[in-house]
Amino acid sequence: MSGGLLGKTELMLWFLIPHTLGLLALGYAAIRLPSMRLERLCQAGVILTSLLTLISALIPDMVVAIWMIALGLGAVPVSLRVGQYLKGAEQPVTTGVATLAGGNLLALALIASPMPDPMKLMLLAVLLLGLFPRSREPGDPRPEDATTLEPLLRYLPFVLLFQVVSGLMYGGLMPAYGAVAWAPGAEVLFYGAGAVLALWLLGRYQATVTMLTAVLGALVAFALWQIAPHAPGIHGAMFAMMIAAGLVDLFLLSRILRHHPVSTAYCYGVGALCGGIILGKWLAMSVGGAAEVLAFAALIVLNLAALLLHIPFTRREPESLDSGDAAAVGMPAVPAGIAQLLSEQEQHVLEQVMEDKTYREIAANLGISESSVKTYMHRIYLKTGACRRHQLMEMVRQSGISDSGHPATEPDRSR
Repeated sequence: MSGGLLGKTELMLWFLIPHTLGLLALGYAAIRLPSMRLERLCQAGVILTSLLTLISALIPDMVVAIWMIALGLGAVPVSLRVGQYLKGAEQPVTTGVATLAGGNLLALALIASPMPDPMKLMLLAVLLLGLFPRSREPGDPRPEDATTLEPLLRYLPFVLLFQVVSGLMYGGLMPAYGAVAWAPGAEVLFYGAGAVLALWLLGRYQATVTMLTAVLGALVAFALWQIAPHAPGIHGAMFAMMIAAGLVDLFLLSRILRHHPVSTAYCYGVGALCGGIILGKWLAMSVGGAAEVLAFAALIVLNLAALLLHIPFTRREPESLDSGDAAAVGMPAVPAGIAQLLSEQEQHVLEQVMEDKTYREIAANLGISESSVKTYMHRIYLKTGACRRHQLMEMVRQSGISDSGHPATEPDRSR
């Protein structure tokens, strides 16, 4: 957000503030917008953002702030479209790790490339067009059915506060790091490492362990920055902070992708993250030399926030990161005997089928096309040996009895 595309770091807020407000507004509207209209909005956002990126080198300084505002608003549906693509992946959270790490590495490669800036921007504009979504078959004109956001909302204050701490830390750490960096851009690798670490922690422990690990990384960064304010210490502080940032970002993404549909959860989650960055940046500019003291106080509060969310935290059986957390959204869980035969996305589809949803409703809820739903159902039939829907539901019911002694949810009608 403060790289080569912006040119000047002070322009970041001109992008972030409208972008954050746009995300929150779209999150509120996504519940009420028909799915086809939301699709058209995503298409328009991709085109607008691509055009604004393409002409960015031609923007005169006197109107660059207006251009940044337009870019921030245009990027809102583009960001949502990325979330929808992740939700439709076979392994959403694992794909999210690759996306977070890959996106940062691509940005680093572009910055380091000897190509002139206009060529880099042209390449970015072309890459953005790759997000242009295909229209679905004529869809259900009704708005998407909203599911409870409570499992996500409880974590958003922690995410927002962490970003405030990050902003305070970066306000003093980034200039020091830029002056002594051995290999500028290498910190991106540690961000990716943090995302991979989050994937491992979330699969083996409760969410609190991941949050506390991120707080620990921020504390280590702060300690190194204060105790060893020379090149090795500053490098260690930056790398620890980037690991912590990767942990929190992947943690948030894993919570977002547990919701059906993903639109509102994504907009509110990323909106909270960007809002925290804005507050942190503003505080860093406002308090000046007191940023270090304020960052330390915020770290203490951050520890308490993480502890209060989940006490106690214990080792447990790995959770399915890429599944939709059926219990959290009031959906029946796929019996274990059948779940072990299916991919995560196939389980998502089967959960919807167990709710007696039509293919069109399933497509809208999961953010995928109706033809994709049919493809997943074909795979489910092949893997389970079922020939028709009613036969599949009977297998689910029998497997549910075998697993727990209680029958699984059975729909009232078959198709």
